[in-house]
Amino acid sequence: MNIWAFLLGLIIGVFPLMLIFKFFKGKFLFVTNPYIKGAMFGFLLWSVINVFVYFEARYNMFGLVSMEEGFGTIVIVTSSLQGFITAGLVAAFISIRMLKNKAP
Repeated sequence: MNIWAFLLGLIIGVFPLMLIFKFFKGKFLFVTNPYIKGAMFGFLLWSVINVFVYFEARYNMFGLVSMEEGFGTIVIVTSSLQGFITAGLVAAFISIRMLKNKAP
C-alpha cells in the first residue's frame, strides 16, 4: 500500500458511504455500532469496485484498464482497502455528529 492508494480510497469512499449511512440508520445484519458498520460498508464498497475492475480487465467492457495506465489503475484500486475502511469510519463519525446536532 502507498499513500496514493490510501487517499484514493478515502476520497472516493467518504461521500458514497455517507449516503449509505443515511439509508441504513438501524441495524445492518446484526451490527448496531456505527463505526463497525462504517468499516463493513467501506469493505463492501471496496469489494464492489474491485469486482468492477476485475470484469473490466477480463472482458474490456469500457477500455479503462486496456490503456497504458491500466496496470497502475489496477494496483492502486486493489491496494486501497485501508482508505475505504478509513472512509467508512469518517462517514460514521460525521453521521454521528450530524445526528447529535439535530437532537434538541
